[in-house]
Amino acid sequence: MTNYVGQLIEFIRVQTRHGASLRQFTIFWLGQSLSEIGNRLTGFGLGIWVYQNTHEVAGLSLVIFFTTLPGVLMTPFVGALVDRWNRKWTIIFSDLAAATVTLTLAFLLFTDHLQVWHTYITAFFTSVCGCFQMIAKGAALPMMVTKEQMGRANGLIHFSTAVGQLTAPILAGILIASIQLEGLLMVDFSTYLVGLLTLLMIEIPQPEPRITSSQDIQINTILNDIAYGWEIISTNAVLPILLAFMTIHFFVDGMTTVLINPLILSFSSAKVFGSVMSIAGCGMVIGSILMTIWGGGKKYISTLFTFAALNGIGLMIAGLKPSIPIIALGLFLSFLTLPIILGTNMTIWQTSVNSNVQGRVISLYSTFIGLALALGNLSASPLTDKLLEPMLSDDGLLANSIGTLIETGQGRGIGFLLVLAGLLIFTIAIMLYTYFTWKNLNEETNETEKLIVPGREIVEDL
Repeated sequence: MTNYVGQLIEFIRVQTRHGASLRQFTIFWLGQSLSEIGNRLTGFGLGIWVYQNTHEVAGLSLVIFFTTLPGVLMTPFVGALVDRWNRKWTIIFSDLAAATVTLTLAFLLFTDHLQVWHTYITAFFTSVCGCFQMIAKGAALPMMVTKEQMGRANGLIHFSTAVGQLTAPILAGILIASIQLEGLLMVDFSTYLVGLLTLLMIEIPQPEPRITSSQDIQINTILNDIAYGWEIISTNAVLPILLAFMTIHFFVDGMTTVLINPLILSFSSAKVFGSVMSIAGCGMVIGSILMTIWGGGKKYISTLFTFAALNGIGLMIAGLKPSIPIIALGLFLSFLTLPIILGTNMTIWQTSVNSNVQGRVISLYSTFIGLALALGNLSASPLTDKLLEPMLSDDGLLANSIGTLIETGQGRGIGFLLVLAGLLIFTIAIMLYTYFTWKNLNEETNETEKLIVPGREIVEDL
């Protein structure tokens, strides 16, 4: 506790020394965190409502589809627009639009007119609003905190995400039982109002106008802005490698999301599954707190790949045996590393390019990882059901080889895929850690490294 207080005091001291407003960032973080929790409550509540009214998994799949894919496809265009617009008002208007969607759903429920297909349409519009919010917030953060505190700020953001993931399912179930979905939607609407109020109380600095150059003059359309964002990434010494790694990481994460449920339910109960996921969620909260206190250190690249290797080890442990303690341990380790991986990764992106192009660069990154996540979701079922599960049945092709190590029977193909996925992440993370160490691209060993962005020179410590 003493160390934690000391780190917070240091956070305040550094922020004050550099003229940044801790108060403004704190208000921004608290308001947006509350709004995010409210949004998660609605997501879980609508999922329950859709399943209760259709009794089909297909209905839930369509809601997830309309929530995820539109945002992924629109993200590059959104990034270009965010760089042109005022970021504070972009967040405000997208929050207002999302609040209107929530209020519309509540009205349809109160008047007994809500149909399942309405949830698909609202999921689509919520996804669009969320896309604008995500990119604008990511681009605004470097303008609100100092570079030295960027890691801790990202840790706080992932902490609120972890708390939302851990508590939203429990709270949604309690609230639906007591105040029904209509009341849950009004709670969500109230959190939007709080988020909007906090935004009106603060100022989010805008980046200075871009330096005009022959390159900038040619950027007069959204498509040119998107192409310019990609040129910034591709000419950077680090970002293309990081993009490739995070794409692989999110592909594996997409598979893991699908596989955890059947891995546990193949030999245990839904109640045990909930307990294991609670343990995993606690790991994510602890990892977020660690990232907030520590900030990722000075060597962000080393930190990222070290914890990515630990993430791979966690996945391998989770798939090793059909044992609840072993699976819980593996998932706890895997989830604990996620906030640190994601926090250090985003810090590198936010500190490696000029504030004027943050929207475009972050949006392109988000598009790649979003597509990888969706592809991972789609790949998990055929890889296990059609290939690995039959091979690790009691008389399967791998029963007398791999099966002697991880056992055979239902769910063992899923476990083997988790082991393979973890081994892939571990191997790539160790290789890239070695590569960057050899190339001396960490902050401490290469403090004068200059990253050249087309049309502008930027000096950044990676």
